[in-house]
Amino acid sequence: MPKFIDLPIGAGNTVPLEWHDEVESTNALMRERFVAEETTFAPFHSIATGSQTKGRGRLEREWVAPAGTSLAISTYIEFSADAARESIGWVPLAAGVALRDALVELAPELAPKLTIKWPNDLLLDGKKLSGILGEMLGVIDGGQKFACAVGVGVNLRTPEGGLPFDRAIALDTLGVEIEGMQLAEAFVRQLASRILPLSAANGDAEASGLRPDLLLHCSTIGTDVRVMLPGDADLIGRATGVNAQGNLEVRDTHGEMHSINVGDIEHVRPVGDTREVE
Repeated sequence: MPKFIDLPIGAGNTVPLEWHDEVESTNALMRERFVAEETTFAPFHSIATGSQTKGRGRLEREWVAPAGTSLAISTYIEFSADAARESIGWVPLAAGVALRDALVELAPELAPKLTIKWPNDLLLDGKKLSGILGEMLGVIDGGQKFACAVGVGVNLRTPEGGLPFDRAIALDTLGVEIEGMQLAEAFVRQLASRILPLSAANGDAEASGLRPDLLLHCSTIGTDVRVMLPGDADLIGRATGVNAQGNLEVRDTHGEMHSINVGDIEHVRPVGDTREVE
């Protein structure tokens, strides 16, 4: 049975945080319960675990880790239909900003080392610390609202056999020890502090303060990138900004501007630059 915590998120409000010893996938569990109408989720209801056995990230990539080495958490979010049209692309970006804020809250020394890679990664010293996956769950209240889940996986400790790929990193690499439950609580509070103003501003990420904070910490902006688009097409250019809908703006080698709302991003080196790619 999961452990339930009433987590304060400000203004006297609390939300349920349920901690499971092990689940196959926190996002899948939330989606299954939503579809089966087993649970009427309150906004920011979260499902978390330190042992996820069949998790996945974007493009169906596997995200699993030995027990105790990571945090996996999925949080339920609702938007009015009007706000969702403007802001749904901001959900994984808001989660990235919130996760960065939560980690800095718990370990301030990480502040200069944490950056956000558009659209769904948090980097530590340029390596992947966390992956983020936003999923639409469906419409509710007769189409008045949209429901979605945002799933986050964070590498807390390096497994005995090492991390699954070279560009990954765990917090313990820098001597930082944070417990999964501790990070889960801080993350949900920080996520609520980002999503509630975004919803109140009817999806306006600039007015809510989310867009300025993202741009401040997004290492993709100003970087040469390769965008792997659906259909095996590649776009190479310079990432110049993030627009009002959360799309990445990329100027290609011919000077044409592109607005990217989906695609896998690789940071690349200009000729003569010896820095590592991300």
